[in-house]
Amino acid sequence: MAKEYKLKIGSNIRKWRNIKSVKQKELAASMGLSETAISNIENDLTNITLTQLEDISSALDVPVEHLFNDPQETYHTGNNVYTQQPVTYERELFQAVISSLQKKDEQLQSIMQNVLHTMTALVQDEKKFI
Repeated sequence: MAKEYKLKIGSNIRKWRNIKSVKQKELAASMGLSETAISNIENDLTNITLTQLEDISSALDVPVEHLFNDPQETYHTGNNVYTQQPVTYERELFQAVISSLQKKDEQLQSIMQNVLHTMTALVQDEKKFI
């Protein structure tokens, strides 16, 4: 079984939210979530979906990829943001995506095996009545 990876970017989200002077309540309202849900995301207590990442990015007016970086490790010049060090979560992101795809692949294989088994059984049952 493939190892599952969990992205831990909650503290980055919190820092970006604070830089943008957005309260948890405001972010929650813009996303249709509770303040508790935002707190859980920021404290890495709950898994974050891609849709939620996109919603946070939009609400904070920060590109999605910047949410993977600690804003304290970046510097801003005009409209450009530069990371002082390489993206620290790039490897973890790829591993999380691979893990998710492997899990979906395993689920699809199981479904296909069940469909094949059911179809085989139906064909064999039909031959009995011919």
